[in-house]
Amino acid sequence: MWWVMSHDTPSQSRFGRPRFISRRDHLLAGIDALAIELEEAGEATASGRAPISARADYLRARDAHHRAAIAWMGATTREELTVVSDALRQCRIALDSSRALMKR
Repeated sequence: MWWVMSHDTPSQSRFGRPRFISRRDHLLAGIDALAIELEEAGEATASGRAPISARADYLRARDAHHRAAIAWMGATTREELTVVSDALRQCRIALDSSRALMKR
């Protein structure tokens, strides 16, 4: 579970009640984390020694990540956030596939 401390005044020494981060914030964290992984995968697949299928999966992952980021910017409803979540899942699958092909 995700929780954060509340913003207590300095005179208060106790922790605040746990608050759950919103689904929107959680998806943004996923977008940011995958951006770092995509950067690393981009460097690995950029060489001429990488299998073309690994590069294709990397490009598919990058496209899905881009779709997730664009969809996140305008997402306000549960259905719109589901589109973001689905794009992030597609990104993760393609990225994992690219990595597996690079290990061969």
